[in-house]
Amino acid sequence: MKKANISPSFLTYAGIFALLLTIGYGCKNAKQQQEAVEIPSDLMPEDDIESLTGYPLPTSYEVVNLIYEAGASYILTLSNDPQKAGDYITQRDKALNLGVYGADLAYASTYMMKQRSLFYLEASKTLIDELGISTTFNMSYSNRVENNIDNRDSMILIVEESFIDTWDHLVTNEQDILARLVVSGSWIEGMHITSNIAQSARDNTTLLEILANQGNSLNKLVSLLEPVKDVDDISMIYQGLLEIQAIYEGVGESMTEDQLELVSSKVGELRNAIV
Repeated sequence: MKKANISPSFLTYAGIFALLLTIGYGCKNAKQQQEAVEIPSDLMPEDDIESLTGYPLPTSYEVVNLIYEAGASYILTLSNDPQKAGDYITQRDKALNLGVYGADLAYASTYMMKQRSLFYLEASKTLIDELGISTTFNMSYSNRVENNIDNRDSMILIVEESFIDTWDHLVTNEQDILARLVVSGSWIEGMHITSNIAQSARDNTTLLEILANQGNSLNKLVSLLEPVKDVDDISMIYQGLLEIQAIYEGVGESMTEDQLELVSSKVGELRNAIV
Protein backbone atom coordinates (compact mmCIF):
# COMPACT_ATOMS: atom_id res chain seq x y z
CA MET A 1 0.00 0.00 0.00
CA LYS A 2 1.37 3.38 -0.91
CA LYS A 3 2.00 5.94 1.78
CA ALA A 4 -1.29 7.55 2.73
CA ASN A 5 -1.60 11.29 2.65
CA ILE A 6 -5.04 11.76 4.11
CA SER A 7 -5.90 15.32 5.06
CA PRO A 8 -6.88 15.98 8.67
CA SER A 9 -9.83 17.92 7.33
CA PHE A 10 -11.57 14.65 6.42
CA LEU A 11 -12.96 14.43 9.93
CA THR A 12 -14.23 17.97 9.72
CA TYR A 13 -15.85 17.41 6.34
CA ALA A 14 -17.68 14.44 7.76
CA GLY A 15 -19.06 16.59 10.56
CA ILE A 16 -20.22 19.29 8.17
CA PHE A 17 -21.78 16.76 5.85
CA ALA A 18 -23.77 15.23 8.67
CA LEU A 19 -25.01 18.61 9.84
CA LEU A 20 -26.11 19.47 6.34
CA LEU A 21 -28.02 16.24 6.04
CA THR A 22 -29.57 16.69 9.43
CA ILE A 23 -30.45 20.09 10.66
CA GLY A 24 -30.19 23.17 8.50
CA TYR A 25 -32.85 22.67 5.94
CA GLY A 26 -35.43 25.12 7.17
CA CYS A 27 -38.25 24.48 9.58
CA LYS A 28 -41.82 23.46 8.84
CA ASN A 29 -42.83 25.32 11.96
CA ALA A 30 -41.58 26.10 15.44
CA LYS A 31 -43.73 23.39 16.99
CA GLN A 32 -42.07 20.68 14.91
CA GLN A 33 -38.62 21.89 15.98
CA GLN A 34 -39.63 21.80 19.63
CA GLU A 35 -41.00 18.27 19.30
CA ALA A 36 -37.81 17.09 17.60
CA VAL A 37 -35.53 17.75 20.59
CA GLU A 38 -36.61 18.67 24.10
CA ILE A 39 -33.86 20.36 26.11
CA PRO A 40 -34.15 20.84 29.89
CA SER A 41 -34.08 24.61 30.32
CA ASP A 42 -32.38 24.36 33.71
CA LEU A 43 -29.39 22.66 32.11
CA MET A 44 -28.90 25.22 29.36
CA PRO A 45 -26.73 28.28 30.06
CA GLU A 46 -28.68 31.40 29.18
CA ASP A 47 -26.03 32.73 26.83
CA ASP A 48 -25.18 29.33 25.27
CA ILE A 49 -27.09 29.82 22.02
CA GLU A 50 -25.67 33.27 21.47
CA SER A 51 -22.13 31.98 22.04
CA LEU A 52 -22.35 29.50 19.16
CA THR A 53 -21.34 31.91 16.43
CA GLY A 54 -19.84 30.30 13.36
CA TYR A 55 -19.27 26.60 12.71
CA PRO A 56 -17.47 25.16 15.77
CA LEU A 57 -14.74 23.17 13.99
CA PRO A 58 -12.29 24.10 11.20
CA THR A 59 -13.64 23.56 7.69
CA SER A 60 -12.17 22.63 4.29
CA TYR A 61 -13.70 22.19 0.84
CA GLU A 62 -10.68 20.50 -0.72
CA VAL A 63 -11.07 17.33 1.33
CA VAL A 64 -12.77 15.22 -1.36
CA ASN A 65 -9.92 15.45 -3.84
CA LEU A 66 -7.30 15.16 -1.10
CA ILE A 67 -8.83 11.92 0.19
CA TYR A 68 -9.26 10.56 -3.32
CA GLU A 69 -5.55 11.09 -3.99
CA ALA A 70 -4.45 9.68 -0.61
CA GLY A 71 -3.69 6.14 -1.79
CA ALA A 72 -5.58 4.37 1.00
CA SER A 73 -8.11 1.79 -0.16
CA TYR A 74 -11.80 2.02 0.68
CA ILE A 75 -12.66 -0.50 3.41
CA LEU A 76 -16.32 -1.44 3.26
CA THR A 77 -16.54 -2.97 6.72
CA LEU A 78 -15.46 0.18 8.56
CA SER A 79 -18.77 1.97 8.07
CA ASN A 80 -22.00 1.45 9.98
CA ASP A 81 -24.58 -0.83 8.37
CA PRO A 82 -27.10 1.47 6.64
CA GLN A 83 -29.85 -1.09 7.21
CA LYS A 84 -29.64 -0.40 10.95
CA ALA A 85 -31.06 3.11 10.53
CA GLY A 86 -34.55 1.98 11.48
CA ASP A 87 -33.33 0.24 14.64
CA TYR A 88 -32.46 3.37 16.60
CA ILE A 89 -35.22 4.32 19.05
CA THR A 90 -34.25 7.36 21.12
CA GLN A 91 -33.65 10.84 19.75
CA ARG A 92 -30.11 10.67 21.16
CA ASP A 93 -29.31 7.50 19.24
CA LYS A 94 -30.92 8.80 16.08
CA ALA A 95 -28.98 12.08 16.19
CA LEU A 96 -25.65 10.41 16.99
CA ASN A 97 -26.06 7.87 14.21
CA LEU A 98 -27.18 10.55 11.80
CA GLY A 99 -23.71 11.97 12.42
CA VAL A 100 -22.18 8.54 11.95
CA TYR A 101 -23.97 8.05 8.65
CA GLY A 102 -22.89 11.51 7.56
CA ALA A 103 -19.26 10.48 8.02
CA ASP A 104 -19.92 7.21 6.22
CA LEU A 105 -21.55 9.09 3.36
CA ALA A 106 -18.54 11.39 3.10
CA TYR A 107 -16.22 8.38 3.13
CA ALA A 108 -18.17 6.51 0.44
CA SER A 109 -18.74 9.49 -1.86
CA THR A 110 -15.07 10.48 -1.60
CA TYR A 111 -14.15 7.13 -3.11
CA MET A 112 -16.96 7.37 -5.68
CA MET A 113 -18.77 4.42 -4.14
CA LYS A 114 -22.03 5.51 -5.70
CA GLN A 115 -24.31 2.73 -4.48
CA ARG A 116 -22.88 2.89 -0.97
CA SER A 117 -23.31 6.65 -0.99
CA LEU A 118 -26.98 6.28 -1.87
CA PHE A 119 -27.41 3.72 0.89
CA TYR A 120 -26.02 6.14 3.46
CA LEU A 121 -28.05 9.00 2.07
CA GLU A 122 -31.19 6.88 2.45
CA ALA A 123 -30.18 5.88 5.99
CA SER A 124 -29.71 9.55 6.84
CA LYS A 125 -33.11 10.44 5.37
CA THR A 126 -34.72 7.73 7.50
CA LEU A 127 -33.33 9.25 10.69
CA ILE A 128 -34.15 12.78 9.54
CA ASP A 129 -37.79 11.79 9.05
CA GLU A 130 -37.96 9.99 12.41
CA LEU A 131 -36.46 13.02 14.15
CA GLY A 132 -39.20 15.14 12.62
CA ILE A 133 -36.88 17.53 10.80
CA SER A 134 -37.59 16.56 7.20
CA THR A 135 -38.44 19.70 5.22
CA THR A 136 -38.87 20.82 1.64
CA PHE A 137 -35.33 22.18 1.58
CA ASN A 138 -34.07 18.92 3.04
CA MET A 139 -35.65 16.95 0.21
CA SER A 140 -34.21 19.36 -2.34
CA TYR A 141 -30.77 18.91 -0.82
CA SER A 142 -31.06 15.13 -1.01
CA ASN A 143 -32.00 15.39 -4.66
CA ARG A 144 -28.99 17.61 -5.33
CA VAL A 145 -26.71 15.06 -3.71
CA GLU A 146 -28.19 12.27 -5.80
CA ASN A 147 -27.97 14.30 -9.00
CA ASN A 148 -24.33 15.27 -8.41
CA ILE A 149 -23.05 12.05 -6.92
CA ASP A 150 -20.67 11.53 -9.87
CA ASN A 151 -19.10 14.97 -9.54
CA ARG A 152 -16.81 15.62 -6.57
CA ASP A 153 -16.47 19.31 -7.34
CA SER A 154 -20.24 19.77 -7.40
CA MET A 155 -20.60 17.91 -4.12
CA ILE A 156 -18.09 20.26 -2.51
CA LEU A 157 -19.90 23.29 -3.91
CA ILE A 158 -23.18 22.05 -2.47
CA VAL A 159 -21.53 21.83 0.94
CA GLU A 160 -19.95 25.26 0.51
CA GLU A 161 -23.26 26.89 -0.37
CA SER A 162 -25.16 25.27 2.48
CA PHE A 163 -23.14 24.80 5.65
CA ILE A 164 -23.03 28.44 6.80
CA ASP A 165 -26.79 28.84 6.46
CA THR A 166 -27.21 25.44 8.11
CA TRP A 167 -25.34 26.46 11.26
CA ASP A 168 -27.05 29.86 11.38
CA HIS A 169 -30.46 28.21 11.06
CA LEU A 170 -29.58 25.66 13.74
CA VAL A 171 -28.56 28.33 16.24
CA THR A 172 -31.57 30.49 15.42
CA ASN A 173 -33.91 27.59 16.12
CA GLU A 174 -32.09 26.61 19.34
CA GLN A 175 -31.34 23.05 18.23
CA ASP A 176 -27.83 23.05 19.67
CA ILE A 177 -28.12 19.78 21.61
CA LEU A 178 -29.04 17.97 18.42
CA ALA A 179 -26.17 19.72 16.63
CA ARG A 180 -23.67 18.65 19.27
CA LEU A 181 -24.82 15.04 19.03
CA VAL A 182 -24.57 14.99 15.25
CA VAL A 183 -21.10 16.56 15.21
CA SER A 184 -19.95 14.17 17.93
CA GLY A 185 -21.19 11.14 16.02
CA SER A 186 -19.42 12.32 12.88
CA TRP A 187 -16.13 13.02 14.66
CA ILE A 188 -16.15 9.63 16.37
CA GLU A 189 -16.93 7.79 13.14
CA GLY A 190 -14.23 9.71 11.29
CA MET A 191 -11.70 8.78 13.99
CA HIS A 192 -12.88 5.18 13.87
CA ILE A 193 -12.32 5.01 10.11
CA THR A 194 -8.95 6.79 10.17
CA SER A 195 -7.49 4.87 13.12
CA ASN A 196 -8.50 1.53 11.62
CA ILE A 197 -6.94 2.46 8.29
CA ALA A 198 -3.76 3.44 10.17
CA GLN A 199 -3.65 0.07 11.92
CA SER A 200 -3.99 -1.86 8.67
CA ALA A 201 -1.65 0.25 6.51
CA ARG A 202 1.84 -1.02 5.72
CA ASP A 203 3.24 2.49 5.95
CA ASN A 204 1.11 4.52 8.34
CA THR A 205 3.62 7.31 8.99
CA THR A 206 1.41 10.03 7.52
CA LEU A 207 -1.70 8.61 9.11
CA LEU A 208 -0.07 8.73 12.54
CA GLU A 209 0.70 12.41 11.96
CA ILE A 210 -2.87 13.03 10.83
CA LEU A 211 -4.25 11.36 13.92
CA ALA A 212 -1.89 13.36 16.13
CA ASN A 213 -3.26 16.55 14.59
CA GLN A 214 -6.79 15.56 15.56
CA GLY A 215 -6.00 16.65 19.10
CA ASN A 216 -6.97 20.17 18.06
CA SER A 217 -10.39 19.19 16.75
CA LEU A 218 -10.90 16.96 19.80
CA ASN A 219 -10.24 19.90 22.11
CA LYS A 220 -12.75 22.00 20.17
CA LEU A 221 -15.35 19.25 20.38
CA VAL A 222 -14.81 18.81 24.12
CA SER A 223 -15.20 22.57 24.57
CA LEU A 224 -18.38 22.45 22.50
CA LEU A 225 -19.89 19.81 24.78
CA GLU A 226 -18.58 21.18 28.09
CA PRO A 227 -21.39 23.74 28.67
CA VAL A 228 -24.00 20.97 28.42
CA LYS A 229 -21.97 18.06 29.82
CA ASP A 230 -24.61 17.35 32.48
CA VAL A 231 -27.42 16.87 29.97
CA ASP A 232 -28.21 13.16 29.95
CA ASP A 233 -27.91 12.83 26.17
CA ILE A 234 -24.46 14.44 26.23
CA SER A 235 -22.76 13.15 29.40
CA MET A 236 -21.66 9.71 28.14
CA ILE A 237 -20.18 11.14 24.96
CA TYR A 238 -18.44 13.90 26.91
CA GLN A 239 -16.84 11.47 29.37
CA GLY A 240 -15.67 9.21 26.55
CA LEU A 241 -14.07 12.14 24.76
CA LEU A 242 -12.30 13.16 27.97
CA GLU A 243 -10.69 9.71 28.11
CA ILE A 244 -9.45 10.11 24.55
CA GLN A 245 -8.26 13.62 25.37
CA ALA A 246 -6.19 12.23 28.26
CA ILE A 247 -4.33 9.98 25.80
CA TYR A 248 -3.68 12.95 23.54
CA GLU A 249 -1.87 14.76 26.35
CA GLY A 250 1.13 12.55 25.61
CA VAL A 251 0.92 12.78 21.81
CA GLY A 252 3.49 14.87 19.97
CA GLU A 253 3.71 15.75 16.29
CA SER A 254 3.17 12.09 15.43
CA MET A 255 1.30 9.37 17.26
CA THR A 256 3.21 6.28 18.38
CA GLU A 257 1.95 2.78 17.67
CA ASP A 258 1.09 2.34 21.34
CA GLN A 259 -0.87 5.59 21.34
CA LEU A 260 -2.64 4.51 18.16
CA GLU A 261 -3.69 1.30 19.88
CA LEU A 262 -5.02 3.20 22.91
CA VAL A 263 -6.89 5.81 20.87
CA SER A 264 -8.33 3.23 18.51
CA SER A 265 -9.54 1.15 21.44
CA LYS A 266 -11.21 4.10 23.22
CA VAL A 267 -12.76 5.40 20.01
CA GLY A 268 -14.00 1.88 19.28
CA GLU A 269 -15.64 1.59 22.69
CA LEU A 270 -17.37 4.92 22.24
CA ARG A 271 -18.40 4.14 18.70
CA ASN A 272 -19.80 0.72 19.67
CA ALA A 273 -21.90 2.36 22.36
CA ILE A 274 -23.37 4.61 19.67
CA VAL A 275 -24.01 2.26 16.75
